[in-house]
Amino acid sequence: MKKTGRIFFSISSILFIIFMWIAIQTFKPIRNVQPDDVIEITGVVTKIEEKGGFDIAITLQNDHHYYYINRGLQQGLTIQQLQEELMGKKVTLYSIHRWTIFTRDKIMGHISKILVDDRVIFNEIKEEE
Repeated sequence: MKKTGRIFFSISSILFIIFMWIAIQTFKPIRNVQPDDVIEITGVVTKIEEKGGFDIAITLQNDHHYYYINRGLQQGLTIQQLQEELMGKKVTLYSIHRWTIFTRDKIMGHISKILVDDRVIFNEIKEEE
């Protein structure tokens, strides 16, 4: 019985450590974004809308990912301004590139930079400001 108990405890401990690593990786806050933290995504903007928490959601044509500017409305951006500048245009989004349990393809929806026609619309990447 003692050997079985040790094996059970060892397996339980390993599973707990794995679970905690996944939880920390998934819910780790996004701060001080660096150029190595992002992935470039290009597409045509089909929808821009306000979401909860002052977020701005951007939908790209033929892309199933949910992209958003975290607290974009508090950072001086407006839905109307973005619609005028981005709707129907080909844009380049720089999204956080990190594996989580919810983003197994490593594409998080958090937008750190937006380019349209080689013009920066939004940028929170620290090395490039």
